[in-house]
Amino acid sequence: MRRRAERRSQAERRGQSDRRMLRAAERLIARRGVAGTSLADVGLAAGYSRGLPVERFGSKVGMIKAVLEAMDGWFQAHLARLLADKKGLAALELRIDAHLGSAERSASATAALYSIYLESLFIMPELEDDVARFTRRWRDGIAGDLLEAQRRGEVGRDLDCAAEASFLLAAMRGLMVQYLMDRSAADLARSKAILLARFPRRRK
Repeated sequence: MRRRAERRSQAERRGQSDRRMLRAAERLIARRGVAGTSLADVGLAAGYSRGLPVERFGSKVGMIKAVLEAMDGWFQAHLARLLADKKGLAALELRIDAHLGSAERSASATAALYSIYLESLFIMPELEDDVARFTRRWRDGIAGDLLEAQRRGEVGRDLDCAAEASFLLAAMRGLMVQYLMDRSAADLARSKAILLARFPRRRK
């Protein structure tokens, strides 16, 4: 019993230290970008040794992937709670609100996420597959809401759901980058209304 308790305690301490390092990495990336954040800096910022991130994540790429997974895991759980039993345009509205609202909920996490997105194109191409996977998940979620809206008669049958999903995701990402540059929440709210106005409800 004592050994099992000790193993659980060790696992809990390891989990806590991993979470602290991932949060420290997120804060540093938000300020310095991926290129300006080192494993050693993350260890020190989290209150541990310079070498602990290497021991836990293996490499900088491994750490950034862990940051992405942690942020995506939290957001997917948050989104699932928001959507619950919502379908069609009601779900789409909540999905857009969740995406755009993340900038105000945590500007630091949002800045870190978009730094990873952008730097995967030039600094760390090893992250491209991970970023593409998150992009597909978002695009497929939006397209699924629109397809359900078509089945319910909330949008026209001639709507190209896949194309609209790509446009909406691109628009939201552009708006998020703009928000990070000027921190205008009012503009973000207006832009959300413009996006949703593309789909007036109960249009046959």
